Amino acid sequence: MIDAAKISYRIVAVAPDSSQIDLTPVASALGWSEGEKELAAKITCKFALSFDGQDITDVIKMNSQLIVYASDGGEFQEMIRGKVSKFGLIESNGEFLLDVETTDEAQALRQTQEDYFFSPDTGSTAIIKKILEDHGIPYEIKITDAKHEKKVFRGRYLADMLADVLKDLKEKLGETYFIRAKNGVIEIIPRGTNEQIWDFDIDSNLVSVHDSFDSTDTVTKVKVVGKQTSEGKQHVDAVVEGRTDLGTRQVIYNRNDKTTLEEAEKAAKKILDENGIKRKLNIDAPDLPFLRKGDRIRLRSSVGEGYFFVKSIRHDAPAQKMSAELDYDKKFSAEKNLEVYDLAATDESGSSNPP
Repeated sequence: MIDAAKISYRIVAVAPDSSQIDLTPVASALGWSEGEKELAAKITCKFALSFDGQDITDVIKMNSQLIVYASDGGEFQEMIRGKVSKFGLIESNGEFLLDVETTDEAQALRQTQEDYFFSPDTGSTAIIKKILEDHGIPYEIKITDAKHEKKVFRGRYLADMLADVLKDLKEKLGETYFIRAKNGVIEIIPRGTNEQIWDFDIDSNLVSVHDSFDSTDTVTKVKVVGKQTSEGKQHVDAVVEGRTDLGTRQVIYNRNDKTTLEEAEKAAKKILDENGIKRKLNIDAPDLPFLRKGDRIRLRSSVGEGYFFVKSIRHDAPAQKMSAELDYDKKFSAEKNLEVYDLAATDESGSSNPP
């Protein structure tokens, strides 16, 4: 593991001529984050108003690009970059600071609408490339291609179109892909593609682990019913059960004439999966600036050992600390013969088909 004492940070502004101006000496409260439901990474930082004999606002303007670098004792590497989207003046005890927030290239996907029509059997890669290339967005795509049904997008944001394609891939292939920006390029990649898998151990390099479970909104049974008869009766086509050990919390799935029983049962199982026990796992640790959302890590705590994906992460440079929310990588953990105590595990009890 990296020696935390050797980690250092830099933040620079990119001038119009592409030269980089090191603002580290006048920077404070530097942090950056990647939220679970936020497409763009954010940098937050405060700057003294005077820099090298000039006003800091001569260097930092709206849409100026800032880049955060970090080193573990060797060369500095780019961690995150973004363009200034917010700034404000802070006055406290006679001291003035410029408070700045940036968002990266992925933000444009949330702010640009477009119309598209894709004919049936168009491939995933072709759809994604068309959307990104039409708007001059550099990209790197690492997905397994699949054919899609006809897609008609009217006045949709680019991010929502891409999310629609990735959702299809998850349903068709069972693979989870996500979007993030890196070095100015939009990446569409699977979770856990990082070559270096970092180890975190409660006995050595973790400050705390908070593992919680919530069954408040859990669904434990789905009743699949068919079309209503003229007498107002509905036939029960199937009952799909989940964690019935928690009691009966049933929802009704109405099957129409075009939905087969197999499709209805699949939809019912999806309802159980999406409404199971919610697990929330957070860690606090000395900062590892190279760790990003979507990376796979190995975690050892008092409840066991396993692999996890980073769902969201926040880096605090001055404190040299980070906090992250994790998502259990059940498949990879099982491949490595590691099992973590998981109260949220689904009871694979299947379904029953009434006569």
